[in-house]
Amino acid sequence: MSKINVTPGEYADIVVCFLLDKMLHPDEVIPLNKDFNKYMKKMSGKGMKPVSLNYYLNLNANIRVFYKRIKKVFEYDQNQSAIIHIWPSKKDKEKSAKKDNILKRAINKLLMKDDITEEERQLLTEEYRDEN
Repeated sequence: MSKINVTPGEYADIVVCFLLDKMLHPDEVIPLNKDFNKYMKKMSGKGMKPVSLNYYLNLNANIRVFYKRIKKVFEYDQNQSAIIHIWPSKKDKEKSAKKDNILKRAINKLLMKDDITEEERQLLTEEYRDEN
């Protein structure tokens, strides 16, 4: 079993690796999904292959290694599995923590019947909208 830990951005790069692999090796990667095969043939015909190849060649070498570690899962008749953990980047975690702190303070102020700042009001409004 292969396991990789990636950020959301790295996962997007791995998806490009997968799509390019499918275009370059159509009979080896997910060969039994006819709808997906049609889709990939159509996308290859529309010029996706050279764009994806250029993107792949400019990728960080670690991303290519990550994809190679899980590549076997997509081949026909393989008894392998892979785990992909998608973790937020440090910047995302810091933004989330700051946002959580502001929201907690705003809720506490509202419970204590204090006034909230404009930033706190906007965050509460955004969070409420996201929930509904």
